[in-house]
Amino acid sequence: MNIEGDDREGLTRRDALRAGAGVAGGIAFAGGMLGRALDAMAAPAVAGAGPYGPLNPPDTNGIMLPDGFSSRVIARTDQVIGKSRYKFHGLPDGMGTYRTNDRGFILVSNSELPNSPPTWEIGTAAIRFDRNFQVTDAYPILKNTNINCAGGVTPWGTWLSCEETPTGRVFECDPWGKKASQVRPAMGVFKHEAAVIDPVGRYAFLTEDLGDGCFYRFRPDSYPDLASGKLDVAVVGEDGKVSWSELPDPRQTGRVPTRQQIPEATKFRRGEGAWYDQGVVYFATTQDDRVYAYNCAEEELEVLYDGVALGDEAPLHDTDNVTVSPASGDLYVCEDADDLQVCLISTEGEAAAFLQLPGTEHVNSELTGPVFDPTGSRFYFASPRAVGGGAIFEISGPFRRSRPEPFPDRAGPVARIRVLGRPSLRGLAGAGQTFGISVSDESPPVRLDIQLVTRLKRAAGKGSRDVTIGRARLDVDDVAERRVRIRPAAGFRQRLRKRDVAQARLIVLATDEKGNRRKTIKPVRFG
Repeated sequence: MNIEGDDREGLTRRDALRAGAGVAGGIAFAGGMLGRALDAMAAPAVAGAGPYGPLNPPDTNGIMLPDGFSSRVIARTDQVIGKSRYKFHGLPDGMGTYRTNDRGFILVSNSELPNSPPTWEIGTAAIRFDRNFQVTDAYPILKNTNINCAGGVTPWGTWLSCEETPTGRVFECDPWGKKASQVRPAMGVFKHEAAVIDPVGRYAFLTEDLGDGCFYRFRPDSYPDLASGKLDVAVVGEDGKVSWSELPDPRQTGRVPTRQQIPEATKFRRGEGAWYDQGVVYFATTQDDRVYAYNCAEEELEVLYDGVALGDEAPLHDTDNVTVSPASGDLYVCEDADDLQVCLISTEGEAAAFLQLPGTEHVNSELTGPVFDPTGSRFYFASPRAVGGGAIFEISGPFRRSRPEPFPDRAGPVARIRVLGRPSLRGLAGAGQTFGISVSDESPPVRLDIQLVTRLKRAAGKGSRDVTIGRARLDVDDVAERRVRIRPAAGFRQRLRKRDVAQARLIVLATDEKGNRRKTIKPVRFG
């Protein structure tokens, strides 16, 4: 998401990347461009059909979507939103959402417009929705800033809006529009892209939108106050382990940019969007078609997706803004260019297209700001340079829900699980494993979302991580036991045959017709 064309020209073309892949593969040392050494630590995503299948022809808004999904336009540049008097800003970019007390939510949207004559006096605005997803209000929450690209939500309910200029800063804003925004220069002065918060480690992580940019960590002096603290830069070892070096001049009071102040700092090829989810910071790098996963607790970096390595099969290129569905854990990634898709990387490890804007209306645009409403029911993204003005779109449809609601308020139905037969890794990798599942007498009708989760060992004895290797869904209307066979996706069968499994568990999320939910977990031992 860089409006300076010279920085992008020719560098994100997949053909050029493929031609240079052999060279890049040999560069993976601290202080160099991050290359292929990390691949040994990762289980990169593979191309697949994804959970929703192929895309249909464009709908009335020009968007290609899977079966069951639909779109609507929420906002367009220069048009008044809903019943408010606010004319929507130009170049909509990074977005976030916040739940409100009336069970509605707020959607914040950055503007990537420069603050120069004629000034737009805008940095970020908010759009308010009621519980029925109807727009009720819109208003600015940050003014007189410059090229606000991405940013990030905070656990305490503020929005971090980041300027994408060489002297860019981070601003902390109130999505409700009641408190004045605050500049946070201690978080670094550089060409910012995104900022996310790890509430467990109490750090902020930041990306830099330059071809030799860095990955940063901010340590507040008094969390969650971001007014002061220390800024570190990542130094990534060949084994993926990350060490952090404190920057001597994070506010760039001298002549040396932050990315050049620590010689051994690892360089990334245009750090873009970032998102924190359950102990992991995901971020994309546009110039090499990659998505990384940083494990905050283990301080370890992995390559989650590599479009160059996948070659012609790669569904996702020019990786940009990212978000995680709070309902399923699937990662959604926007394309900066290429064929203007939003792709998803499923929890099963498959990368697939979720939507596409193929028409001439968006030919000079990009896709930005992917985010879900707080319940994971609807998906939002923007096309900032669409013909007729930048637009925000809303996608509705049967988004899968394998996680419990973020705010459960009633007890759900009870699922009973039996492991049938003698589980073995050979059997799981072949015909799959069968389970018997039933629900309590007072529950039907009930929908069962089922997933088998294992801990796959990493290479070279570097620990393990949770991976969903198989899923199923059942609709039941009585208490009789159903037999369910879970067969792993093809990409995991070889790993299973190598006995790379530390442990496994079957997770069943039962939902009744009133929306009550309950999760049941059954440990499984494979011989």
